[in-house]
Amino acid sequence: MPPKRRFAALLAVLTLASCSHTGGRGASSSGTASNGRNPHTIPGVARLAESEEPNSLVRMFSNQESADDVTALLFEPFFRFDGQERPVPGLAMELPTVHNGLISKDGLRITFDLRPNVYWSDGVPVTAEDVVFTWHAIAGGMNAVVSSAGFDKIKDIIVDSPHRVTLIMKEPLGSAVYLFSEGSFPPLPAHILSRYKDLNHIPYDAAPIGDGPFVLRRWQHGSEIDFDANPRYWRGRPRLRQVIIKIIPNPNTSVDQMRTKEIDLIDGVSKPLVGQLQGLPGIRIQTQLTANYRHMDFNLKNPILGDVHVRRAIAQAVDFNKIVSDVYAGLGVRAATDIPPFSWAANRLSPIPYDPAAARRSLDAAGWTVGSDGMRTKGGRRLSLSISTATDNRPNANAEELVASDLKAVGVDITVKNFAGAVLFAPDGPLYGGTYDISWIVNTEAVDPDDLGTWGCDFWPHHGANTDFYCNHRVDAFLRDAQLHYDHDVRRKDYLEAWKIMLDEVPAVMVYWDDNVIALNTDFKNFKPSPVVTDYWNSWEWQI
Repeated sequence: MPPKRRFAALLAVLTLASCSHTGGRGASSSGTASNGRNPHTIPGVARLAESEEPNSLVRMFSNQESADDVTALLFEPFFRFDGQERPVPGLAMELPTVHNGLISKDGLRITFDLRPNVYWSDGVPVTAEDVVFTWHAIAGGMNAVVSSAGFDKIKDIIVDSPHRVTLIMKEPLGSAVYLFSEGSFPPLPAHILSRYKDLNHIPYDAAPIGDGPFVLRRWQHGSEIDFDANPRYWRGRPRLRQVIIKIIPNPNTSVDQMRTKEIDLIDGVSKPLVGQLQGLPGIRIQTQLTANYRHMDFNLKNPILGDVHVRRAIAQAVDFNKIVSDVYAGLGVRAATDIPPFSWAANRLSPIPYDPAAARRSLDAAGWTVGSDGMRTKGGRRLSLSISTATDNRPNANAEELVASDLKAVGVDITVKNFAGAVLFAPDGPLYGGTYDISWIVNTEAVDPDDLGTWGCDFWPHHGANTDFYCNHRVDAFLRDAQLHYDHDVRRKDYLEAWKIMLDEVPAVMVYWDDNVIALNTDFKNFKPSPVVTDYWNSWEWQI
């Protein structure tokens, strides 16, 4: 995927909300106000729920879904992506192609024309210098970015004019047209940040000046993040005057607040709880198959998990179909790779089959013998591992219990060790610090299938997002070749060959593609979910 604000006067909001909960003046006998709105609706104010608090409001420091959402409000990327995965021009005016001349025939020069009427919320124009500064911040080695993949293939950026830049590539890179876009890192303000030696842990990371449709009002850590409409936004002032994001880690709490009309949107209703909201007056339910994929990762720095026989046995021992069915209400499409089924790069590879007998044989062959308690040991060491996910998520906890039960049946001892989302995904947290054993998390795939930064040997943290610490040079060769071409057929074959190897070596298990369930106040208009990156891509159009 799932990274992831200065606040309005809450007293006024709470007063309005408490009045509207009762129906109050103007309510009809049907529970709808005489003006046609639901009695709980606060005109111009959208109250949203996020299950995880972002660890940073600067996207290059967070790999959370919540960070994708928040930065879509605060910053203007080169391109956003609509409900059909189509690029929507933002800061960049046209997608470069060889056909339109913005990509050179040798693929080494990619030109972007920047929109001239875009301003930072402090009134300073957004220019090509901001793009150059951001590239150096990402690829310069001074900042603990979650990934430098793609940006590290840029040899130089030429400022052709204040609103035109040309990327000079070290080699052709098929995904480079999506750098600085949603799912990547949008440009940052050079006029504010260039005075810092590095951008790690500076005040700006929690209180950024942006150029997106909204500006940060206040961030009340652990509770709420508020945004006001940006009057300088290039598309015009958004239709909403305020967005309030409530941090609600517990899915039961978010559903309860939706039922009591304290929030207007849950973008990702916990699967077992969907039935509690269906059919309720004033609430609309919709679904969207997305590029969010659940996966179980292995930390290959752990000597036990460094053995492919153990990883394969774990993958064979867990009944993932049962988990999708029983824990996530069947609202997901079983995955084999990290390429979405609706992508042009999709293939027909099958997931690793559920086969506990084969898992036992693999562990036997690897020298792990079953003791009197049913658990396995080798050389006096117990086959004991931990599994981690974000706290306060009941379905994920239920999934962990099923994983632990299935693995116990083949002699693997599993303990649960969960963390707050902001801790789990922090640059120095368990994932990026390599101190976890097994993780149960969600990623959001970008619109381009380039995933070298996830699996490549050169992209272990803090040079990339390869938190499995996996390295296979044959896989690298296929993924690098895919980067060198703009031809989809060539790239599709490269990804197929790479994933044949990874399905055999099992650095992780792709579990399912999420069929996202969205609950909205029926007064919430123009919310148009996207299958990729973030459903907040068109927030300037939202209306309530």
